[in-house]
Amino acid sequence: MSKAGQTRGRGRPRKFDERAVRQTIMETFWQKGYAATSLDDLSKATGLVRPSLYAAFGNKEEMFLRAMDDFVSRVQGDLRRQVPRDAAPEDALLAVFTAMLANYQEDGASGARGCLVFSTAIAEAPMHPEIRTALRARIAQTDHQFRCLFDHLAPAAPEASRAAAADLAAATLHSLGLRVRAGSDIEGLRVFLQRSARSIASLL
Repeated sequence: MSKAGQTRGRGRPRKFDERAVRQTIMETFWQKGYAATSLDDLSKATGLVRPSLYAAFGNKEEMFLRAMDDFVSRVQGDLRRQVPRDAAPEDALLAVFTAMLANYQEDGASGARGCLVFSTAIAEAPMHPEIRTALRARIAQTDHQFRCLFDHLAPAAPEASRAAAADLAAATLHSLGLRVRAGSDIEGLRVFLQRSARSIASLL
């Protein structure tokens, strides 16, 4: 069995664990970015020859779009488990930011990787319309999720204040991914997140 979960029965077509292969594809793009990841890289990482990759997952762009979806699903699962839904706004925000920092810090061969979506897809958006569309949808989704969080945690706050807080929270999250990928000091990032959470919560 390969590291991507591939198996072969005697005299039968090759079979593989789709979830494990998709995880490997996501990890490869997350580590190397879109442009620097070749089909040979994906083939080597997954243990699948190119025709098998194409047949199961489409072309390189389609594989990257799937990787974006898989990354978002993973992050949302972490947030559901780790972020309190009935905390004070500052505490809830700090929990969100801290959980995302843990995700972004996950080390690859060259260090912390930041956000697969906001640190990697953004470089490809001008040249790849489908990636640009997916990125725009993820930005809108992040805005909406913060707005829903503040509608839940601070329903008495003015609507304009909740909207402004959601905008700033999303901007902080985007900035965090870039700062992690750039190798910013972890203690400095924690202070940045604490200050940001306090400032945003003061609007509510």
